Amino acid sequence: MTEPASGRNEVYARITEQVGKAVQADTESRYSAALSGYNEALRNILQLIVDSKDGDQRTTLEAKFGEYADRVSQLLHQLAPVAGFKDDLRRAQKALGKARLARQRQEIELALSLYIGGIGSYQKILRQTKEESGNGSAPKGNSEWARELRRFANTSLKEAENLKRTSVEPAVNPEPVPEPEPLVLPDIVSSERRVVAQQEAPPEAALPSGEEASARSAAARGSPVERLTAEEAAVVRHTSHVNGLTFLPWLSNDVDENFAVGGAFTDKDGQLRLSAKQQRRLWQWRRASRLYERPAMFAQAGCGHIVQETVTDCSFVAALCVCVEHEQRFGRRVVTRHLYPRRPSGEPEFNPAGKYMAKLFVNGLWRRVVIDDQLPVAEDGRLLCTYSTDGDLGPSLMEKAFLKVMGGYDFPGSNSSTDLHVLTGWIPEHVFVQDDAFDAARMWTRMERGWRHGDVLVTVATGEMGAAAAGALGLVPAHAYAVLDMREAGGFRLLKVKNPWSSQRWTGRFSHADRDSWTPELMQQLAYDPDAEREDCGVFWIDYESVCSHFDAIHMNWNPRVFAHAAATHFEWPLVPGPRQALYDFSANPQYTLRVGGSSRAGQPQPLVWILLSKHVLKTEENTDFIALHVYRGCRRVYEPRAALRIGEYVNAPHVLVPLSAAPGESYTLVVAQREKTKALYFTLRAYCDAPLQLAAAPTPAFGEEVQGQWGSFSAGGNTASPRYLDNPQFRLTVDGARFSGVLTLEAAQKHPVNIRVFRSGFLVTRVLEVNAVASSGKYRAQFCACSLDDVEPGSYTVVLSTFEPFMFSRFKLALRLDAPFALAPIPREGAGMRLRELHGHWLPGAAAPRFLVRTTAETRVLARLQTPLADPLPLVNVSLFAFCGAGSAPGPPVASSGSYTNSPQGVATQPTAMGCAGRSSDYLVVPSTWDRDVDASFVLYFYSEHPVEITPLQPPA
Repeated sequence: MTEPASGRNEVYARITEQVGKAVQADTESRYSAALSGYNEALRNILQLIVDSKDGDQRTTLEAKFGEYADRVSQLLHQLAPVAGFKDDLRRAQKALGKARLARQRQEIELALSLYIGGIGSYQKILRQTKEESGNGSAPKGNSEWARELRRFANTSLKEAENLKRTSVEPAVNPEPVPEPEPLVLPDIVSSERRVVAQQEAPPEAALPSGEEASARSAAARGSPVERLTAEEAAVVRHTSHVNGLTFLPWLSNDVDENFAVGGAFTDKDGQLRLSAKQQRRLWQWRRASRLYERPAMFAQAGCGHIVQETVTDCSFVAALCVCVEHEQRFGRRVVTRHLYPRRPSGEPEFNPAGKYMAKLFVNGLWRRVVIDDQLPVAEDGRLLCTYSTDGDLGPSLMEKAFLKVMGGYDFPGSNSSTDLHVLTGWIPEHVFVQDDAFDAARMWTRMERGWRHGDVLVTVATGEMGAAAAGALGLVPAHAYAVLDMREAGGFRLLKVKNPWSSQRWTGRFSHADRDSWTPELMQQLAYDPDAEREDCGVFWIDYESVCSHFDAIHMNWNPRVFAHAAATHFEWPLVPGPRQALYDFSANPQYTLRVGGSSRAGQPQPLVWILLSKHVLKTEENTDFIALHVYRGCRRVYEPRAALRIGEYVNAPHVLVPLSAAPGESYTLVVAQREKTKALYFTLRAYCDAPLQLAAAPTPAFGEEVQGQWGSFSAGGNTASPRYLDNPQFRLTVDGARFSGVLTLEAAQKHPVNIRVFRSGFLVTRVLEVNAVASSGKYRAQFCACSLDDVEPGSYTVVLSTFEPFMFSRFKLALRLDAPFALAPIPREGAGMRLRELHGHWLPGAAAPRFLVRTTAETRVLARLQTPLADPLPLVNVSLFAFCGAGSAPGPPVASSGSYTNSPQGVATQPTAMGCAGRSSDYLVVPSTWDRDVDASFVLYFYSEHPVEITPLQPPA
């Protein structure tokens, strides 16, 4: 009996509540609670699927079931108490994903077989957990995790049983019943943009096809796949314009594009620009319906029928070949599912109207590319573009869509991992084989393991080589090749490779010409038939050692779905502010903080984070932008390149991939850099990890101020060892209230080494005492430096700006950014507004200290500074001011003194002191002295006064 609509609505409400709680727990990193909630929701959704008689409603339910089931698989993998379970968990997840894909294609037997395989992997793990529980070796928390695994395995088994039941039941006309309200279940991805609970980027790179149905259910919203901030939306909008054309972001309702346009469709953007070679051979543009009697669309198995012709896009053709080979091997559509229109089963189909649309990953997200089916043809009827020897139209159309974005058939070439990123969204990695740091053994292990699990697409490329050397090896210089297979057999590491030309094969070891290496056992293992190899189709076997010797690069693209979590942001780096060459000054560089969630477990390796920086390309041209990504510990903004955890290499490539072994709970600052800015650039930054991630703009302190000044003749005092250090520009920094933190940056107009030091007091620093030092920018750095203030007490401080040597003249800019309000004011230099007399003298061993008579006829303030700039070592000195009692008399009462004897490079000085009387003459005695009587050294006495005074050297007393 059919369940009443009211009962179903109650079930819908219960499921919505369960999933809502699970998603909330997921975003809050309460993964055990999320796992339990998703499991319970799956059980109820499956019951609705079993009872549902409405095809559209069942499709929506199955899509959501697949989405939540995929998240459960990820959580089981993430929370696995034993690392050894993870391979079986991954196999099970892949098998069940393929099973659901086969179910949608109505390949029932294949789907059931895959369900059995996946559930079998879960049962194997459950047997192991039972054995460990029996002997007492089960880790803590194993039983709870095993319970959730058992629930999910049982649900998957019921899913398979339902498929088997529905496949044999005859179709019946259900009773007409009132339909419930449309079921709208929460998405797994949190509404919080930066905390991603499920893999979000690239959004549909290689997802189980259930997500496509989910996208269809959201079609009414017409929303982009990613949620964007206003700033990100502006970036995406600007970088939609590529090579003079506009490629809009892919929206969820684009799957419902109208392809029945009535008559023959012609692309409003016109025909693609042809290469010079194509132009010489072009006869006409011809529609597909006139080229083939019954055009097929990626209906051929494998890539043997795909041939590169005329266009210099070997990188694209190699990329396309590895995609279709992957689809044949693993049953997962990674590229053909991105060509529209499509059949309900997901395969692209021929459109008599000639309108097609491709979904390509361009400038940070999926975009729609509309083309017609007109292709360039030579007079002999041959296509002047990539084609299929079996009359399959798919490769030609996919190439046309790709090259429309790239500017035309006159494409100058790229590398295959960059092109694969456009086709699939998979993470590109470039490895240069001839680098000194290349580890061949480690690379093979990574590559082969990823290949075996279907997680990596691989191409290889030759470098420049002489024609004779290339001919002897059967290789093409500077050419991309597709890797179709990868094996370890007979003690050898072998790759099956295809030249996109479908001709010109390798002639070295394990080639068709090598009879010695091919043993009967090896031929049997690899299904190698020497007779079939007589015809040159461009496909050959080659040993890995030969690849490492004769090829230049290995290009890999990794399935982003191997990571449970991801986060992304899109941003602009404007030409201003900041210096053009930011090799020392990172203050204006784009910076982001990355926080890795989770907690450390004993014996568990640190989570691996992959960080991908992708530059948006607005025009296909020579890339002269050398970019890098640097990584620093902590979550503070970085102002200069010091103490980096990882320094990136500057490369003129569109993608920079940085792997990072991260500590759970730790934060990192990512600094985007370029060698020299010539224009505004646009980027996408993505991070992938098995642990939860948070990605946000690096914080900037709330309060800031900039001041400008200069080091001149009287203010370029040099470093702390210079007697003139006190002459450097100084500022009083005052912060009231609570403790504060922040940063000071100093930028010079000239490339002089510069430094910042911060002292307590807020008064003029006339002598460097380390006990008063609060912070420093460290070693002198050319043109730019930064000084951090960490949790400093409120109060007044003195900021001193210096160059390394005296008399290094330059303008400068001082910038302060603090997390508390502050006041900044210049401190007048010593003796500002006073008259200066400079006096020179000399101490002789055993002689009395030199003395100077000072006479004034008015009340005045005075200050005396004593320095020994030429003495080595510096003597302990003092300067004092006494009342003068007459020639030959002892000094009178002291008026002022510099205090204790000391040997500072800046010397010693009295405090500003009042002396004299208005209307009458007053005499004083200035005595520069040393602690030791046997000093032989010269000195300089600087005497400052508000009013004119007479100073006369006196003969020292006998």
